[in-house]
Amino acid sequence: MRLKPEQLQNNLERNGLAPVYIISGEEPLQMIECADQVREFARQDGFEERIVLEVSKDFNWQSLTDELANVSLFSSKKLIELRMGKPGREGGAVLVDYANNRPADTMLIITCDRLDKQGQRSKWYGALEKIGICLPIWPVNISELPDWIRNRMRQKGKSITLDAAKLIAERVEGNLLAAKQEIDNLCLLAEYAEVGTEDVMRCVSDSSRFDVFEMVVASMTGDAKRALHMLDGLRNEGLDPAGIYGALMWEFRRLCDIAWFVEKGEPVDKLLSSLRIWDNARKLAIKAAIRRHHSRGLQRLLREAVRIDQKIKSSERSQAWGLFESFFMALAGKPLHLAPSINMELT
Repeated sequence: MRLKPEQLQNNLERNGLAPVYIISGEEPLQMIECADQVREFARQDGFEERIVLEVSKDFNWQSLTDELANVSLFSSKKLIELRMGKPGREGGAVLVDYANNRPADTMLIITCDRLDKQGQRSKWYGALEKIGICLPIWPVNISELPDWIRNRMRQKGKSITLDAAKLIAERVEGNLLAAKQEIDNLCLLAEYAEVGTEDVMRCVSDSSRFDVFEMVVASMTGDAKRALHMLDGLRNEGLDPAGIYGALMWEFRRLCDIAWFVEKGEPVDKLLSSLRIWDNARKLAIKAAIRRHHSRGLQRLLREAVRIDQKIKSSERSQAWGLFESFFMALAGKPLHLAPSINMELT
């Protein structure tokens, strides 16, 4: 079954959990929030053990097969999250086998990039769609963004004028994660129930907040000093490190994919165009990063990012800030004071 993101909550409440969820697309905020909704329902339903598998180029699909076969020592129900690009022939076969022989009390969440028509016609996708929920997520059209912002404000008990919503839409340029940050900031700082353009301008001018995506771009460009300064600003403002991680991984996974295809001979400009990356600053940052790092080094950094995610979800979440610093330094090409796992050749 295919659903739109706005239909997911109602489907969960009416029908309960499906055996598998495929969340695919190019819009990180909606993907993150859909996955969070499913995780919360799974937690309430007794799925206490959660396994996260990141599918890199050298991923061993046997590890997924082993996890599916292993009996949990901690819980009778197991949630497995698979974060991947295209599974390839071997991975596709494993996923088809899962669909046909799903272990009892096991649930699978797959998050991946946008799937083209060929991907949606694949055997693995068709097999999983028959038993689960597919959530193809599309970017919100620029013309629809003001209405999206107004709806989001209403969910938080505030209203916003159309002009003020348009002002935010222009500022964030289609980036929903950035729009969410603006909305959250406004809800904290706006004095009245209805937010107008003056409130937006005041919050923008008074806030020392740094944009998360700009921080990632600075690091890819090689400007480690600016990236760490922005990270320090976000930490001082009390931003949840999970918000930084979501934006970081959205950009970084695409960088890994681009670097891999460039090494296979694909023109970088063609790849950027196919991914609808139009912003010149981001284009230059990506090109600088793939000149600095080969894909193997980026895959090592991807494994380090998994450690950050583990820290964020543990009782030691405060240590994630130090790992972020090491990660951004390494990405910028200045691997100083790194954790042992990434103090290696990255260029």
